[in-house]
Amino acid sequence: MLTHHCFLNSPKKMADKADWCDTNVRHFIDICKGEIEAGNRPLGLFTRTAWKNLVTKYEEKTGLKQTKKQLKNKLDNMKKEYTWFMELKNSATGLGWNEAKQTVDCSNEWWDEHLGVRTVYYPFFIYNYAF
Repeated sequence: MLTHHCFLNSPKKMADKADWCDTNVRHFIDICKGEIEAGNRPLGLFTRTAWKNLVTKYEEKTGLKQTKKQLKNKLDNMKKEYTWFMELKNSATGLGWNEAKQTVDCSNEWWDEHLGVRTVYYPFFIYNYAF
């Protein structure tokens, strides 16, 4: 297994390279939900206990040792992507929703027009664009 060394506080602290495949993202989301349900996210912020649990449980589920920083970066990025996705899904006109695929449904012309204006939509485009 390829590993990257991360010397934040101690030379002994190592972290694996992040692998955010769909399965690992799902595990991370489920672990976050569990910590929220356990009351470890008061006032919208994870507690120290929650972060320790997230790191430990993520490693148990995936076999990957990630630092709090790696997990927090992923969480922050997912929040941004979710905001963009909801903006795209609920605010943009000229598109629909494909319930079976769970994707935005629109024409190639719509993508061509909107990607030129709002490039943050590009990740949703690459998973939906029909060639």
